[in-house]
Amino acid sequence: MYKEGHAGLSFILFSPFLPLFQSLGADMTYILITCFLMVGLSSLPDLDIQWEIKHRGITHTFFFGMIVGILFAVLIGYAYGIIGWLMGFVAGFGGTASHLLGDAFTHTPFRPFTPFSDREMGALGLFRSDNKTVNRTMLVLGVFIFIFSYQPSIVSDIIGSFMSMI
Repeated sequence: MYKEGHAGLSFILFSPFLPLFQSLGADMTYILITCFLMVGLSSLPDLDIQWEIKHRGITHTFFFGMIVGILFAVLIGYAYGIIGWLMGFVAGFGGTASHLLGDAFTHTPFRPFTPFSDREMGALGLFRSDNKTVNRTMLVLGVFIFIFSYQPSIVSDIIGSFMSMI
């Protein structure tokens, strides 16, 4: 999956956290920062390509996700307190985990539980990672689901406006 697909999948996976953060009393600004940080971090595991290390190696593991989650929990927690710890971890770990889920749909297997297990997973073979249609559809779908989760009335307003033009 390419960055557009990973971003869309992150929007989809973050959407259920909107009500959770709201119930915890988080300011909507913090919630949006968390979401967009998770979306931005969703392509972080592919740094292995730029670093010229084994692709789908250590950066494609839940262990790497925990490190990223803890790092961002500390950084954001330091700035925003208790809610910042949760937001930082969700953004860091969530971005990595959503990347792993997206890659699991493609053809190339990887070992997401390294260093705790060498069990190979993924490779469901549903589509090629470079499939532009799948990547763009995932992005559009993810943005739509996020907007609906964020403000359900926006969707009905858009549909109403569209129907009035017909």
